[in-house]
Amino acid sequence: MDSARHSREAGRLPRSLVLLASAALVAGTGAALWALPAAPPEGWHVAPGATPAGHRTPASATPETLVAARQTVAAPAPPAAPSADAPAAGYRGFLDAAGEPRPELTAAGVRSFAIGHVVAGPDGCTPHWAGVRPHGGDAVAARIGRLRADGGEVWPAFGGPYGRELSATCENPARLLAAYRRVVAVMDPPGVDIEPTEPAAGHTGETGQAEETGQAGETGQVEGTDPAGETAARRRAAVLARLQREAWTRAGSTGGAGALRVTFTLPASRDGLGPAGREALRITREAGVEIESVGLLVPMGSAPSALHDLAVAARAARPQIAVALGVSPDAVWRRMGLAPVLTGSRDLGPGEAARLAAFRARNGLAWLSVRGARPSEQVLRILTGAASPVAPATRSRLMPGGHPVP
Repeated sequence: MDSARHSREAGRLPRSLVLLASAALVAGTGAALWALPAAPPEGWHVAPGATPAGHRTPASATPETLVAARQTVAAPAPPAAPSADAPAAGYRGFLDAAGEPRPELTAAGVRSFAIGHVVAGPDGCTPHWAGVRPHGGDAVAARIGRLRADGGEVWPAFGGPYGRELSATCENPARLLAAYRRVVAVMDPPGVDIEPTEPAAGHTGETGQAEETGQAGETGQVEGTDPAGETAARRRAAVLARLQREAWTRAGSTGGAGALRVTFTLPASRDGLGPAGREALRITREAGVEIESVGLLVPMGSAPSALHDLAVAARAARPQIAVALGVSPDAVWRRMGLAPVLTGSRDLGPGEAARLAAFRARNGLAWLSVRGARPSEQVLRILTGAASPVAPATRSRLMPGGHPVP
C-alpha cells in the first residue's frame, strides 16, 4: 500500500489538490465578478426588444444571435509578452454573457475566449454586462471560472451592438479609467477586445438634439466620423494606453509576462474597413497603444460568391490596416483576423470551411472565427484544426466571372 501511495510521478500534484484549486478558482472568480453589475436584456439605451440597429432577438429565446455567436478572442497569452507581429492562435471564440454555454468550442480545442459585451450602465460610467438581467452576474462568473479552471483564458469585450460603449457615454477621464480598470482588476485577463459602437439613429444626447449615425448592420456599429465619435475614440485610446503602461510596469523583470494585450473587432465589407474604423485604429495607435490584431466581421450569406466576397473584404482591409497601424503591408496579414457572420448554419459547410482554412494558411492570417448562426461541429473542427479538411463539394472553385474562391 505504501509503495502504491508513493508511486505518483515526481513533481505532479495530488489529484485532490488539483480539484481543490479548481474549485477555489471558480469560487473566487464568481465572488469577484458578482460585483460587476448587469444591464437588462434590452440594454440601457434602447427600447425593449430592439437593438441600436432596431432588431434584436431576445437572448433567452434565441441565444445564437449575432451577439451570442460572436467569436472574437485573442490567443492564449504566452509566458512572455508577444511581439505585435507574432501570430495569434488559429481560432477565437466569443461567448455572449446573456447566451447559452458553448461546449462545442472547448470540445474542438478552443481555449481562448472573449466574453461580452461590457457596456455603460445608467450613469454612463459604470460597467455592466449587456443582455444579462440584474443579479445574473453569478452565472457569468461561474462560466468564466469553469473556463479558467479548464486552462482557458477569458478576455472582456467592450462595446458591441447592444448598449453603448463606456467611452461614448463617460466624459470624465478619471471615471472612464476607473471603469476599465475595474473590469481588468476583477477579471485579470491577458487582454481586452474593443468593438466601438455608436448610438442608434435618432438617439438624443445630453444636448437634446438627435445625433447622426453612419450605416450600421448586424455586425456592429462604429463611431461616426463626427466630432463626438472622435472624442470618444481619443478618450478610450488614452485609457488603453494608461492601462498598457501600468501592466508593463507591473510586469517588471518578468520579461513582459502580464502585459495587457489589445485587439479590435470591426465590421468590414468589399471596400474594407469604414472610415470610422480606420480612424479609431489610427487614434489608438497614436496614443501609444500596441494593437495586437484587428478582427474583420464580414457578412456571409448563401450567395455563390460569398467566399469570394469574404476574400475581397480581407484584401481591401489589408492596406487600410497597414496605414492605420503604421506597419508594412507584408506584416499586416499576421495581425488580421477574419470572422464571417453567418445568417444560417448552412452558409458555411465543410467544403467552404476547408477553403477558408486554406486561405488563412496561404496568407498567414492570425486567426479565424465564425459569428452569427452557429456552424456545424464538423465545420468548427475544421476551422480550429481539430479535424482534417474535407474536399470542397458544395460550391464551385470559381465564382461567376472566373474569380477564384479563397
